[in-house]
Amino acid sequence: MTIPNICKVTGLKERDVREAISILINQHGVPIVANRGGHNTGMFIATDEAELNIGVTSFKNQVTTMNARIRAIEQADLNGWEKALRPDIKRLETQVSHDKEAN
Repeated sequence: MTIPNICKVTGLKERDVREAISILINQHGVPIVANRGGHNTGMFIATDEAELNIGVTSFKNQVTTMNARIRAIEQADLNGWEKALRPDIKRLETQVSHDKEAN
């Protein structure tokens, strides 16, 4: 079940649902996992090793993505990122202009 669906059913806010899930996992050992890919996305309680592995793999992939984002932010050029984007912005503006003329 997705967090928005849990919010609809319970009337709770998303922050409260996330906090409750965190408490259930961290304090009570409930094996709540999430499937973030495919057509069966959402959270569920793992009932066997295969389901547990689906959730753990999904979470590890999320952590990998988050760590990559952290590294990128830590290495960001605070003074030069806007200048670095200008060529890409110019290219996109030109592309949009050509697309409008073609239509």
